[in-house]
Amino acid sequence: MRRLFAVVITAMLFFGLAPVAKADITDLHGGLTPCAQSSRFQERASAASTPQDVARFERYSKAACGDDGLPHLIIGPTIEPFGANIIRGHEGDLLIPAHIFVYVAGIIGWSGREYLKAIRGQKDAADKEIFLDLGLVRSCLIKGAQWPLLADKEGRSGQLRELDNNVTVSPR
Repeated sequence: MRRLFAVVITAMLFFGLAPVAKADITDLHGGLTPCAQSSRFQERASAASTPQDVARFERYSKAACGDDGLPHLIIGPTIEPFGANIIRGHEGDLLIPAHIFVYVAGIIGWSGREYLKAIRGQKDAADKEIFLDLGLVRSCLIKGAQWPLLADKEGRSGQLRELDNNVTVSPR
């Protein structure tokens, strides 16, 4: 019965037969106004003296400003496969750079982890931590670029974390 219920709910969600929740969307930006229409922003823009300042205020005029006349980031809802098209166009403000940052930080961390695992059993491991083996670094960086897939694989197999009895805990 549980399996049948799960299949029916999945089919309803997949084919869009679930009722759609409607909300009154009169203010998409949470009290923010377009900077081009904000009087405080226009005052600040009129004080621009250099061509760089003028170009910056022209760029910011497309953003959303608060009561203070300063542009604000809009963090919209998560991107869903069939929705969240209400507040689009602001992905470049925070969503995309944050994902790129997490991916690059993961590459660095996973590559370092792979490098340390690779030199662990060698007799000159301490020297290889200081004087890097570039061939090994290159192969570790290639593995590091695949870190989301490798982390998922190791997490499912149980190799990602050390067993509790292998971790020393200081006495309390």
